[in-house]
Amino acid sequence: MKKFVEFMEKYFIPLANKLAGNRYIKSIGGGSMSLLSIIMFGAFFTVLNNIQWEPYVNFLTHTHLKEVFNVIPKFTTDMAGLYMAFSVGYGASQNFKIEKHAFSTGLISMVSFLLLIPLNSELVERVTFLDTSFLGAKGVFTAIIVGLVCTKMMAFFVEKNITIKLPEGVPPMVLQSFTALIPVTVIGVLFAIVKVSFAMTSFNSATEFVYKILQTPLQSLTGTLPAFLLVVLIANLLWFFGIHGSLTVLPIFMPIMLGYLAENTAAVQAGQVAPNLISFALYDLANLGGSGATLGLVTIMFFFAKSERYKSFSKAVFPAGIFGVNEPVIFGMPVMLNVILLIPFLIVPIIVSGLGYFLMKIGIVTPPIGILGAGSLPPLIGGLSQGSLSFGIYQLVAVVISGLIYYPFFKVLDNQALREEAKAE
Repeated sequence: MKKFVEFMEKYFIPLANKLAGNRYIKSIGGGSMSLLSIIMFGAFFTVLNNIQWEPYVNFLTHTHLKEVFNVIPKFTTDMAGLYMAFSVGYGASQNFKIEKHAFSTGLISMVSFLLLIPLNSELVERVTFLDTSFLGAKGVFTAIIVGLVCTKMMAFFVEKNITIKLPEGVPPMVLQSFTALIPVTVIGVLFAIVKVSFAMTSFNSATEFVYKILQTPLQSLTGTLPAFLLVVLIANLLWFFGIHGSLTVLPIFMPIMLGYLAENTAAVQAGQVAPNLISFALYDLANLGGSGATLGLVTIMFFFAKSERYKSFSKAVFPAGIFGVNEPVIFGMPVMLNVILLIPFLIVPIIVSGLGYFLMKIGIVTPPIGILGAGSLPPLIGGLSQGSLSFGIYQLVAVVISGLIYYPFFKVLDNQALREEAKAE
């Protein structure tokens, strides 16, 4: 075990720290997380609109609330790519030290993203329209690339001082607008050229090129259970060494998960079952009560601890664990660098999420939509918010499984604490 810890500290931890501090990764993660409220807002109304209880359905129909609930996802989750382009550009400006131009950077990122969306012409009606399918999940990867490229280009112009100079006394808003005029114009023209260039290829548009060449293969690769479990394992290994595992690995997979969320939302709106079993909901299941699925640990601690140390400690960490907060357990118990708890801390998330995936695969558990942010809700309620009662029930089962696995390891610590307390007396 000592050699394992030394190996991790020498090779794995420096790499993880470097990855977590990478400004491109931070920009993607920050841009994705900033969309949390919008995505939750849209997904929540998708759930409300698809509760199949006849009196409730009749109520929505007669009050015309069904139309209201239907339209909200169309302008939230279905347009995640558009919002992502702005949020990545805006957020990346902080990481590239051009905070004064954050809004202009976000705006030109969004405009550049729209420039790449294919235009379709309907000869019969003589109208031209945007292919709105690329404003949502299909355009997320393009939005991220555009946001990062636009920010990098904006940073170049600012660093080289290639801007319009105005005299002192000009209002700040006017000054910022004119300062950004040259880079915004150059960036916009370049993306217009990219748009026209791709229109001459078989891909028809840059957005479709990115979707087919990059996004689709990545989703196929990471949309498997082994890949998902590997991500969970890496995240928990990082937590064991005191590094925020989720913030390190999730930014990389966030765009893919957002794509799954959009596809699941569209399917549920159409009255179908969510097609993607790998989702934010499955990740939340692997982190039931926090990283390491420690809700089972704090539950058995609360009900079965014999030592005064853990009896007192459980009163603080059990309520927090119900709502997905387990930093007090990680750093206070601690779980971090606690060799006795390493095995359950790594295997419990894999077991509960793997079993959950299997139950969804064979149809016993209805796949959840995968709403981002619902992991902070208590078991059962969390499943209901995801549009799946059976998933909520399985969350309760997962707590029991977690507790059973953690129990013998916790008893070792509890008995050790009892001996120390007896010796002190």
